[in-house]
Amino acid sequence: MKDIFDIRRFGKYFASDIRSCAAGYGLSMLLISSMGLIIYIGTITMGLIFEHTWDGPDISFRAGTFAISMFVLAVTMPVKCYGQVTEKRAGTFWLMLPASRLEKAVSMVLMTILVVPVISVLCYCSIDGIICALDSTCGESLFSGMRHLFSNFLNIAVATDNDMAAFPALADFCRQVGNPWLYVDDLIGTCLIFLLGAIVFKSGKTAKTIIAYFVFSMAVSTITGPLISDMIPDMTGTASGSAEFVENLFSRDIFRHVALYDTINDTIVNIALLAGIWYRIKTLKH
Repeated sequence: MKDIFDIRRFGKYFASDIRSCAAGYGLSMLLISSMGLIIYIGTITMGLIFEHTWDGPDISFRAGTFAISMFVLAVTMPVKCYGQVTEKRAGTFWLMLPASRLEKAVSMVLMTILVVPVISVLCYCSIDGIICALDSTCGESLFSGMRHLFSNFLNIAVATDNDMAAFPALADFCRQVGNPWLYVDDLIGTCLIFLLGAIVFKSGKTAKTIIAYFVFSMAVSTITGPLISDMIPDMTGTASGSAEFVENLFSRDIFRHVALYDTINDTIVNIALLAGIWYRIKTLKH
């Protein structure tokens, strides 16, 4: 059993993996985590030059920049930290490191979906918080905005029920898809997709991963699209008006339990991605 996974050996390897990834990707991660500051300086500078006013970017603009920055992080980090395992010289050296392949796979996954994203988010939001604390034109910080988003979710749900009192099934659907926690497994899946691409493809890793994902999504849509189209008349029944059509459609199980179905689907996909990562590492040879 210790040949497969030893917790002490894994701890040592995990620490060395953190140092190795920091050396190869630390500067890039710092740059991405500082994009909020870069955008802030650029916005202030442009305002002073062209409008002679001091006005920091609002939270919606900064939130959009944050989302783009984190996507860039998810795309670039696996290639920078683990893309070399497909190279003959660097990959052979990596395979000879004193740790089992399972330990290397677990370390790789933890770095990709937990360690690097958490550190980057904390750095990004901390810089944003400092900026907003020093500049009143900045408005609400990202930390505060995220906290309010989660704490006010119940109020959002109540407001949804009030605004859509005539469409209770639709209101329930909107309440489910509006829960921020519903998308955590999607974010994990995105990181795993680019990690798998980084250790499968030998060149053009990011571009080939995006193309492969696009082709796979198109294939799935081609198969499921006609099935969904055929199901809609059965879902709506004999609705005589638009309101009845909407209620009949969203009262079906697939919409009433959309959060559960989405979580099950994303969990299956993520397990498949983890299995693919493990299989690639297990069978990796040079």
